[in-house]
Amino acid sequence: MATTYYDEKSGFRMQIHFEPTLGDNFEAIVNEYKPKVAQALELIKRMENGEIVNHTEVKEESEDRMVDHYNLRMEKELVKGKSLAHTLAMWEEAKKFAEDVMTGVIKTSAGKKYESIIFNGIGGSYLGPLMLIIAKYGMDFNTTAGLPMKIYFISNTDSDMFHQITSNINVDASIMVHLSKSGSTSETAGNTQTWMKLCRDRNLVLGEHNAAVTIKDSLLDKIAHENKFIRTWHMEIDTGGRTSVCSAIGFVPYAFARCDFGEFIKGMSYMDTLTRAEGENPAALLATAIDANNHKVGHRNMIVLCYNEFMREYAHYLQQLYMESLGKQYKVDGTEARQGQTVFGGVGTGEQHSFMQQVQKGIADNFVRMIYFEKREHDYVNEQAGSMGRQLLAFLMGTQKALIQNKRSFATSTFRERNEFTFGMMIALEERVVTFLASFFGINAYDQPGVQDGKKAATGVNATSKKIVAGLEKIEGKLSGYTEDILKALGFEDVPYEAEDVLNDIVKNINVEESYPTLKGVIKADNHWCSKCKHYYFDFSK
Repeated sequence: MATTYYDEKSGFRMQIHFEPTLGDNFEAIVNEYKPKVAQALELIKRMENGEIVNHTEVKEESEDRMVDHYNLRMEKELVKGKSLAHTLAMWEEAKKFAEDVMTGVIKTSAGKKYESIIFNGIGGSYLGPLMLIIAKYGMDFNTTAGLPMKIYFISNTDSDMFHQITSNINVDASIMVHLSKSGSTSETAGNTQTWMKLCRDRNLVLGEHNAAVTIKDSLLDKIAHENKFIRTWHMEIDTGGRTSVCSAIGFVPYAFARCDFGEFIKGMSYMDTLTRAEGENPAALLATAIDANNHKVGHRNMIVLCYNEFMREYAHYLQQLYMESLGKQYKVDGTEARQGQTVFGGVGTGEQHSFMQQVQKGIADNFVRMIYFEKREHDYVNEQAGSMGRQLLAFLMGTQKALIQNKRSFATSTFRERNEFTFGMMIALEERVVTFLASFFGINAYDQPGVQDGKKAATGVNATSKKIVAGLEKIEGKLSGYTEDILKALGFEDVPYEAEDVLNDIVKNINVEESYPTLKGVIKADNHWCSKCKHYYFDFSK
């Protein structure tokens, strides 16, 4: 028998079917978890009262700050300057600015009306806004939404994608909004520098084509001030990237997409109220099921299926929210505790033709989360089911029946309709589940030291690359050999892990404009694979 939560006012309904692993008496488990839930609710209370909860006893990993995303949508102002009313006021200002830009009230100094806006961010600064705009308009939002300006997102350090976007817009009539708390995030900073160079090369007034969302006095804030960016919106240092969609990170893109951020954040606030309850609490129920399942059968992957094409980025968004928050090496007290929650998913029913075979019949290493909207805006005749919408419902129900038959655990979240208020409820629910799980695990959900490990290592790779290039610039005649031979000739004392790939990159991209400008046309580079030794043999010559 499923455990069901229902909120009559919003129509939100959640059903938890974890009987295959937890048995039929989930109520007993809920009672057993009451002390843990009370402890998690106390953590939420501390967060909302502005206490420093982003703390771990492992000093080099601890950020030691408040966590304020719940405050940004609270009706009560428990922390000065942070409340639903305060956020709504900032939203209204951003909306007015966006409308002035889109309608031509604000133009370039050359008198041009702006045509395109590019949002440059990574992680939560990218996934949240992109997911929300697609949830509203679909993947082809630049075609379907009928907006005055084209909207683009750039995230990765991907020169081909950067070229595709910038070569298909009128740079002279475009603004890039840089979304970064610090301005030092490598991917975003690199895109910022490249865009600004593009503007300078065209003799454009730099500030007219750049805007920023950042914290006050950050590196990006200083760059924005020095270059007189057209607009800078400030966010709080205590707002984490993966929970920043309720801040300027969310409302600036929403303003240019003409979506209703006011309804979105009110939806978040409403769900926060439901998940603050000491009695029936949907976030506590779901977190209890997940954690109890972990203890009984071990950690299971969470598969998220949204039965709506517009929500195709939702699983991707939850992937960051859960895995960056819960994937931790240490507990808050500093003891080692490898924790986490793997998330993947996509759109039902499409994913039923990819991984559902394994879910239903293969190894039992997962539980399934399904999201469904009751009301549809359009429908079409379908002979098999009566209508296309009825067929979708049949697929949803059929999948659930098959999961029950195959003794697989799942939970379903049903919302009344697809709109901004609902999107807010959906995200706020998951944020609370993460807080509950973090409390159950005894970890800090609001730092991310592992994200920095690869970035720090990338700095060393850049140093290797620059040293190799500097050495190749000075060669006379020909230089041939395997990686260790080349590096020894260039003065390296050891062979860094990345060296062969750096040399291969030089060979493959030496003639690509701006890749290796000091080597292009000066050095000839080639390599071939040695099948016996399983390495490249390189030839460089002047």
